Amino acid sequence: MQKMIILTVSLFIGFCVFAQTDNDKILGKWTNEDKSRVIEFVKNGDAYDAIIRQANDESLAGKKQITSLQKDGINTFKNGTVHVLKKSKTARCTAKLVNDDKLEITATFGMMSRKQTWSRVK
Repeated sequence: MQKMIILTVSLFIGFCVFAQTDNDKILGKWTNEDKSRVIEFVKNGDAYDAIIRQANDESLAGKKQITSLQKDGINTFKNGTVHVLKKSKTARCTAKLVNDDKLEITATFGMMSRKQTWSRVK
C-alpha cells in the first residue's frame, strides 16, 4: 500500500512539473529574422513580456519589444502589444510556437499585418 501511495504521489508531481514547463515554452532568449536583436521572453504576472537584451543599436537594449502577451492555447498567445521603437508606434500582436525553436510573431497595424519568425537562441 505504501509503495502505491509513493508511486501515485511521484506521478502526480511529475505531471505537475511537466505541465508547468510546457506552459512556459515561450520563455527564454530568441533572435529576430535578421539576427539584429536578442529578445528574452519573461513572465509578467499572467502575461509575457519580451525585453531586448542585445541589439545592433545598443540604445535599444533593456527596452520592451512586446508587452502583455497572454496564453491563448497550447502554443498560441494573443492580446500582446508590439512596440515599434524606432517609429514610436505600437501594434497588436499574437504569437505561435511552431516548434520548440521557432516562434511566429504577427503584428497587426489596422488592416495590415506583418509576420516574422524568430529563432530560439541556444
